[in-house]
Amino acid sequence: MAWGTKPWRSAEAEAALVGQPANAANFRKAAEAAMRNAKPQSENGFKIELAKRCLAHALQTAATG
Repeated sequence: MAWGTKPWRSAEAEAALVGQPANAANFRKAAEAAMRNAKPQSENGFKIELAKRCLAHALQTAATG
């Protein structure tokens, strides 16, 4: 059995991107949608904002090649 991370999809983030131009504002909206229900633990609330930034950056990188 192979171990590793399991990719997950966010239907909300995908819906936020459909029909929209590939730009930083829309990537941020998609990241916000993806993380909308994230619940931080006691000492790691900063990770939610970090995840949003990483998602937006990954989308920008994918869009620009």
